[in-house]
This record gives sequence, C-alpha cells and structure tokens, in this order.
Amino acid sequence: MLEIATKVDQDNDYAQFCRDLHDRDKGRRYRQLAGLHEHVPGEDDLCNFRYRIGDAVVDQITAVAVDFLYHFGLIKGDLLSTDGQLEASYSHYKGCTYACQGCLGFALSDADRQALGEQLQSGAKRLQLTCPFPEVVAKVREVTAKKGSPKDPKVALLEIDTVPEDKASTEQRQHVAELLGLDQQEVPPLRIKWCHLSQTSTGELVGHCPKMPSDLEAKIGVHVDTKNPDQKEAVFGSLHLKTTDFNPQLGLELPLGNSTYPGHMKEGTEFIAHRSKLAVPVRAGQKQLGDSAYDIIANYEWLNDRGAIAIFDYNRRNEHVDETSLLNRGYDENGTPYAPCGRLCHSNGYDYTSQSRQYVCGLQCPPEEQKRCPHRYGVLGYCHRMRFKDHPRLIGPIQRGSKAWHDLYKARSASERTNSYDQEVVAKAHPLRMRGLKAFRFAGAIRTLAQLLRRALNFVLDVTYTLGKEPLART
Repeated sequence: MLEIATKVDQDNDYAQFCRDLHDRDKGRRYRQLAGLHEHVPGEDDLCNFRYRIGDAVVDQITAVAVDFLYHFGLIKGDLLSTDGQLEASYSHYKGCTYACQGCLGFALSDADRQALGEQLQSGAKRLQLTCPFPEVVAKVREVTAKKGSPKDPKVALLEIDTVPEDKASTEQRQHVAELLGLDQQEVPPLRIKWCHLSQTSTGELVGHCPKMPSDLEAKIGVHVDTKNPDQKEAVFGSLHLKTTDFNPQLGLELPLGNSTYPGHMKEGTEFIAHRSKLAVPVRAGQKQLGDSAYDIIANYEWLNDRGAIAIFDYNRRNEHVDETSLLNRGYDENGTPYAPCGRLCHSNGYDYTSQSRQYVCGLQCPPEEQKRCPHRYGVLGYCHRMRFKDHPRLIGPIQRGSKAWHDLYKARSASERTNSYDQEVVAKAHPLRMRGLKAFRFAGAIRTLAQLLRRALNFVLDVTYTLGKEPLART
C-alpha cells in the first residue's frame, strides 16, 4: 500500500515520504490506509520489502486489476500499443559489453607474467594482455571484422609514468618487480598511475579487468536524445516494455503490464515474451501498435497466427528506397506493386481465407496506351496478388500506408504518454539509485500498477462527479 502510494502521489523521495509517514498529521491518512498503528516502517524497511517481494507479486496484482477493469468495461482490448523505455543504472559503463563475474579476478600464467615484463622493459607505459575469455574474444573479433579488420579485446592491467631516479618511488618499483617476477634493477624508475594486478599468498598473479562496471546486469541501449532529437543517446541500464490499452470511446489509456530486460538495441525481440504475460489475451481482430523496433517477421507471424493485426512502423534498415531500386524489386515501401507499365497499382481488397491482398492497375493509362496494353481486356486491367506468407512485414488486413493505417498508428502516442508518466515520476525529486535487474523490475512493475490505479480511479471519480451534478435550471 505504501509503495503504491509513493507512485500514485508522485513522491519518489523515500526519505521525505518516510518523514511524512512518521509525522502525526501528514502521515495519518497513509497509516490508516496501510493499517499501521504502532510499528511504522522506515526507509530500510521499505528497501528490504522491495528486495524480498520482487516484481512477481506486483505483476499478479496488476493482472487481477486489469482483469477486473476488462470485465468492468474500461479496458476493451481492441487497440493496444507497446513501447520501450530505457532507464539508466546507477553505474558507469566502462567500455566492455561482455563483462561478467569472472572479470573480478582471473589467474595469469607464467607466460602472461613474462609478456607483461617484456612490455615494461621495452618502454611501454600501459601493460595489457588479450582478454582471457575465448568466447568474448570471438564475439569482439566478429563485430570488429564487420567494420574492417578483426581485433582482439585487450585488458589493461598496469599503467605507469617514467620519472627521474630521484623522484621514483622505491616501494612502487619493488612492488612492480615482485608482480612481474623481475629484479628491481630491471624495472625503470617509475610511479604507478593505477594497477589492476595482485598476488595471492601462493605467489599466483591475478588480474582484475578495469572495464567491469558495478552493475553487471545492465547493458547498453539507444534511444532518441531528448535534448537533440536528431541524435541518438546511449543509455547503460535496463529496458522497460509497457503495453497500453486505448479505449477511443472513453478516451481512456490504461497500462496493462510491464516487463523489464537488460538494455539492448533490439527491443522488438522481447515483444512476444512480454505480450504473452499480459492479462488481456491476444484475440482475433485485435490491433497491436508499435514503432519500427517491433518490425520483425517473428512478431508479425506470432500475431497473425492468433488472428491479431500488427500495425508496426516500417524499418527500412539498409534497403534502397530510390525510384529505380523500387521499380527493380517490383513494389514500393508500402508493399504496393507496380504494373508492367511502371504505374503504381492500388488495393482491390484483402482475402482473409488465403491471407493475401489483390492489387489492380485500374487501367490508369490513356486510351492510346490502353490499346497496346496486353491487360486491357480485364475489367480492372493488370492484377497481382501478394501473400502474407511471402511479405509478412508489408501485407495484412489493413493496407500499409493507407489512411486507415495511419489513423490507427496515431494511437501509438498512448504508449508515449504512459512512458512519460514514469519519466515524470523518476525526474520528480531525486531519481532512485538502482543497480541490478531485480531492482529495476520491481520499480517498473510498481509504477505500472500505480499508474493503472491512478488513471482508472481518476476516470471513475470524474465521471461520478460529472453525472452527479444537478442539471442547470432552464430559463
């Protein structure tokens, strides 16, 4: 109850909330609703509660609330929109996407020790080795090969500054000699800038990767920079996926659920798992909206198999969309084919049985040209059929690029408003300093539940107040 209250009242500062909770007057209503009499919790109690309960229980409560509102009629389940939101972790990204627990400490062989010693004696100021994890090396080489030449990831373990003999530190010089198995005379006068090497009691050399962040579960994601919409901004943190139900008759937008994943650049790959867990089922005729991140063949096929209709913005990727390229492939960016004369066809209806759309030219050419057209004997001229099976991203019951398609896609802004609510809650007062997927999952789940209750109850209260007002006396 208290956790929901902090989000419903947009009070994200737990310290201030707990002070109000303990106050005789300010916290009286909170204490009454939560059933608190003697033992009033503090910040530590709420923190332990969040860690203990996790997001699963909150998701169950959200599912019950959604099911109730669905049968009550506020949630229709006809028009749904899904969008992602990146939230930064209270941790700095240090340059390695593949950091793991093993980066905390890994044993170095005698050959590694010798290689570091040779680098030092050759005059190198930064001593480094190839990453000790073969799977990480393989991934980095694969990625860098696409950009030119493959490179091995390096782990920097020691950095020094060479200084005059009178300014050198004897202790640091001796420490480096012990680590690298060298005589002190073989080590030049130096000052250690930083060191990620240590030695066990048995003399074994252990390395610690400096690129390991404090939050190993956070990953890099990219979204549009709010300060510069023309640029992309990288965010090291977690990704929240939220689905919003839009009820056009009531003008009501209610969130249905939240899923949280490590941040990444392909949020659309998580759509099926996220959509499957929501209390509102996928059913025939249901329209699912999403931006170009969800323009993935698997998402179209999954929704189509259940009778739903996908309205996803088209992701051009590396396709050439100039006029010549479109004519060569035979259809434009909306999937509308060209007639043999080069004119664009138009839709002649969708066949649900064969899951295909028929296109016709409609004899658009002048009478003189029609006399030479081999398709002039058809009532509608040239005909061409395109199947969903062959073009799942382009062909569907609602023609991509049509007025009906654009009118439906405009409703996707409901998801953006849902995410904006969370951003306002996070930005108000001080953002929570969170690390780890468990903390982000609870935060995303409790915010979604609070927003669902806030919007639904505000609607009920507004309608009750409006209908309860006495009509004005006629003059």
